[in-house]
Amino acid sequence: MAGRRFCGAVPYWVATTEEEIHFVDAILSAYDGLATVRREFKLKDGSAMYKVYVTEGMEDEFLEVMGRLQTRARIGAVLRGGEDGPAPAA
Repeated sequence: MAGRRFCGAVPYWVATTEEEIHFVDAILSAYDGLATVRREFKLKDGSAMYKVYVTEGMEDEFLEVMGRLQTRARIGAVLRGGEDGPAPAA
């Protein structure tokens, strides 16, 4: 459902490709309750940014996993953001 917010979740946006988001989803699914990957994306600076809902209180673990994945997959920025897109750079 478009615009739906997962209760108790914080939206993040991950810059990657359509192919890689499937890999990211498979890895995150192995961590029970950590995050839910959506196929919804926005374009930001020429990159597809996919929405990931991270369970409140699990952001550090999510960022740690994403940091490890960035060494193995084509993953760019991982940004905390709102429902409509990544937060603007400070």
